[in-house]
Amino acid sequence: MLMEHRRTLWTLYAINFLNAIGIWFFLPLLPIFLGRKGGSAALVGVVFAAGLAANALIRYPAGWAADRFGTRAVLVVAMLATAALFLAYLLPLPLTAFIVVRLLHGAAQGAYWPAANGLVAEITGPRERGRAFGYMQATNMAGMLFGPAVGGLIALLNIEVTFAIAAAFSAATVVALATLPDVRGALQIEVPARATRIARRLLPLLLLGAGTSYMIGAFDTIWSLYLTSRGASTFAVGLSFVAFALPATLLSGYAGALGDRFGPRRFIVLALVFTAFFAALYPFIASVPWLIGLGLVEGIFTISGVPSTMAEVSRQAEPGQYARTQAVFQTVQTGVQIIGALAGGALFTVSPVFAFLSISAVCLAGAATGLAPRILAARRDQAWMSSRERQP
Repeated sequence: MLMEHRRTLWTLYAINFLNAIGIWFFLPLLPIFLGRKGGSAALVGVVFAAGLAANALIRYPAGWAADRFGTRAVLVVAMLATAALFLAYLLPLPLTAFIVVRLLHGAAQGAYWPAANGLVAEITGPRERGRAFGYMQATNMAGMLFGPAVGGLIALLNIEVTFAIAAAFSAATVVALATLPDVRGALQIEVPARATRIARRLLPLLLLGAGTSYMIGAFDTIWSLYLTSRGASTFAVGLSFVAFALPATLLSGYAGALGDRFGPRRFIVLALVFTAFFAALYPFIASVPWLIGLGLVEGIFTISGVPSTMAEVSRQAEPGQYARTQAVFQTVQTGVQIIGALAGGALFTVSPVFAFLSISAVCLAGAATGLAPRILAARRDQAWMSSRERQP
């Protein structure tokens, strides 16, 4: 059974890598693709917003379905839909129809994640999950490293070909998924927990994770704008994303293993503090090479908390409800990313300093929620010891 679970994990890592390459082949080129068809910047924004909203809204239903019918079934449907919808962009559609296509495409990708993370939780022991989720993050970031560069080169010749190649990567994952055993949780709870009850149980982790999610949403909106305002070329902007993704690819598994060994919440809080520090530093750095170099250093630290967070979420799940517990957490965090994108963009128009400092503030607030229970417990212990000393 152990060898079977190990094979399942490594198959899932390979699937995750192929899926990430397909998405990053396509996503950076979608605005260019729509622009060449006559789409305005406003239309591009609506298309992306539709995909993000659908991605968030589908997660709990997909998590419920994965717990109820098995993770493999949901993963196969999600990746088949992803492959088909890559090809839908190549159809001779009116521009507004791409909003619907992206809506469905975002939903297909959103359904993938709670099922995939639920599968990881089902087949790993509680003390091994940080490492397992670390490798999931590493394979996802590896796709981010290779996808945009290779996709961009192919797009120089024919941008439509990149959509077909992305569809081929998704189709390949379906073949791999079909070889996986059905590892649905054997224990089925007669009255499954409602989403609100799961959210209440996850509240401390939702608060801890909010800082990283806000950072991702804000950085996606402002980072390229900030670098170009400092004189960076498009090549330098792309290089900055590679610099950040490289340590996440190389070190995520190790970071997750350290969280398993020394305590996941310590790593989450530490990552938030480092994220806050770098976010507060960036608006006062004018040199583009320094900004790229600092991004590389930041990537070493800020990625360390994510695998531990996902592992800790799975440890809070009741047996047989791993996928829907992951789905509740992911839905809330996606909502925080949307808030980060909106707030970061709005604050950036006032001043980049305000946008970056908002990231620092949210991260430090999240870290405080992780430290507060320890501080209160220490004070209670100190008060108890003082009262004992005063007793005759």
